[in-house]
Amino acid sequence: MNYLKTLSIFIFVTLTGACTEAKTKGKTGLAQQTEDKKTIESDFIQKKITENLYVLKSPDYNTNAGVFIGAKEILLIDPMTGMNNHQNLLNAIKGISAKPIKYVLNTHSHPDHNGANAFFADLGAMVISHENTKYSKGKYDVFFKDTYTIEMGNESIQLFHSIAHTFDDVLVYFKENNTVFMGDTYMTNSFPHFYYGGGSEGHLKNIDKALSIGNAETNIIPAHGKLVSNKQELTAHRKNTVQWINRIKKLHKEGKTITEIASDNQIKELSLVFNDGKNVSEQSIQRTINKTTAVDLVESIGVSENTLKSYEGKYQFGDKLVAEIVYQNEKLIFRSEGSYIYEIVPVSETKFQLKGQFPYKHLTFENKNQKVVFFNGKENLNAKRI
Repeated sequence: MNYLKTLSIFIFVTLTGACTEAKTKGKTGLAQQTEDKKTIESDFIQKKITENLYVLKSPDYNTNAGVFIGAKEILLIDPMTGMNNHQNLLNAIKGISAKPIKYVLNTHSHPDHNGANAFFADLGAMVISHENTKYSKGKYDVFFKDTYTIEMGNESIQLFHSIAHTFDDVLVYFKENNTVFMGDTYMTNSFPHFYYGGGSEGHLKNIDKALSIGNAETNIIPAHGKLVSNKQELTAHRKNTVQWINRIKKLHKEGKTITEIASDNQIKELSLVFNDGKNVSEQSIQRTINKTTAVDLVESIGVSENTLKSYEGKYQFGDKLVAEIVYQNEKLIFRSEGSYIYEIVPVSETKFQLKGQFPYKHLTFENKNQKVVFFNGKENLNAKRI
């Protein structure tokens, strides 16, 4: 059995399902940034935030991309606007400024945000990411741990790490331009997505961090939906998120099924609010509720720190893929470079659920922790401790 292939397929399906669906358009090859500097007509939607800061969006792709014009160079944020649309985005950027693109930042490592990294890196840009990005398939050049600052002559851009939507979320703050890019920790046309990183607790902490930055007039840039928002709208989003979480918890505690929770009037009203007033399918609501319960409402057991630490180590699946389990901040993390990172929570002393994947995916330790069995939702994958 090809364990590496099977595990890679699982990871790809999981991560690509994490963010808003998007379309691709056009066909393009690799272009040299120093080639044609003429302004080329582009159909990109463009919002000028300040004299130096813009938000661009392809009409056929839902991700908001940031363009900052520094004193000498350009910085991009989440420049993924469609798999075959990179040249069109480059043309749109050239229409704003002919300066070279020096930096690429990602608010997190999901492919609808970092999918264009390699394209711009080939043109000479440096990709700066949080260190947990190494547990994804993203392209990166420079890592940081907690905070990072980029000096561009006319602005000092500050990066703040959090664990919310993913393990590598980054808030990007432009102090002089009074703007914060939030990535998928804030969307104006979708349910709150906190299923793969810090759960609702991490999600709310990240929103609070964004609200603490700048002043009442600070621009807030969501990942999807509106091109620009503000703190008043973000505060309302936080309030609705708390209501969403608390309502699901209450109904879940009462023994309601996912279908019954989705039929609740308050849940339906909040679904409309999160999705910009648009009706979404019952299946979509149920799927989102299921994810919320999977990350926040798994009934774990109390396990001593010594017991948790006894699972630390490296485990090999097949001939190549190596995963490791580490104890960090009183939690167990299951990760593999270039592939995935999850928190795992104990439901017994030998069985752990992947947070956000309950009840379908779990790890079971055997033979005094010398073997782990990873059930990926379809089959068992065996690994030996090395």
